[in-house]
Amino acid sequence: MTSRFLFAATLFLGLSHPADAQQLRYAAVLEQSSWTLTADGPTLCRLEHGIPGFGHARISQASGRPLTLSLATARRFARGINVELRSEKPAWSRDAAPLVLGRLEMNGRREPLQISGTLLESMLRELRAGNQPGFLFYTDAPMIASLSSIGFGPAVIQFERCVANLFHDSFDDVRLSNIYFDPDREFASPQQEDKAFRRMLAYLAVDDSIAEIVVTGHADRKGLACYNEGLSRRRADYVFELLLALGVDPDLIRVDYVGESQPRKAGGSAGSLAANRRVSVELRR
Repeated sequence: MTSRFLFAATLFLGLSHPADAQQLRYAAVLEQSSWTLTADGPTLCRLEHGIPGFGHARISQASGRPLTLSLATARRFARGINVELRSEKPAWSRDAAPLVLGRLEMNGRREPLQISGTLLESMLRELRAGNQPGFLFYTDAPMIASLSSIGFGPAVIQFERCVANLFHDSFDDVRLSNIYFDPDREFASPQQEDKAFRRMLAYLAVDDSIAEIVVTGHADRKGLACYNEGLSRRRADYVFELLLALGVDPDLIRVDYVGESQPRKAGGSAGSLAANRRVSVELRR
């Protein structure tokens, strides 16, 4: 399950626990808290929550990829800073002690802090229960960025509906496809035609962010280089016509050919030569 959330947050000193009295807290107040579905399609679902004064959190899942939560901020945390993932009960609860869910260490780079797997599932359970999970950074002046459960329930239902309809492959799974040829042949076998682009074309039908499809013809190194260049061009033209017959928009396609100059495998073995007799088709965004 994946969710997106926009954090509206407020900054104040102190927590409900005496031991945490000197911590800075960034958390959404009731009037500001919102979880917003900002991506709702077959390739990406994202739920966002803003944290004023700190940044934002995003729960997201892309097609063919696991659920993740990323916490983004303009602040720079040094390498080795410890982060405690904890959850707190509502202020009116008798059980005021925080529940520690896990611990992380910052890598010092300017990139969102990400969690996934069982740790993320624990945080989502706390949000569903009406609690307030957060990230406690053990800097010289410790601070905690908390996620509000206000508005989470209805938003996560929308998010789960989106996830249920995600496409099964990711962009990286299908970005590059090859069709192979027998020696000196410029037409592929029917078996190659049938299987070469099936997954890629299915993905192309659901992702409207594809800006270009690059078709590149190749040849093995047997024979003269000038002959191989012409053969790779004829193979590329053949695949271009094949894609058109399969319903691909011709305005998306760019055709190129490189002869024997870009082998997939080095060497002169039968396996290497067979791997180099190909046309590659690459999706680009």
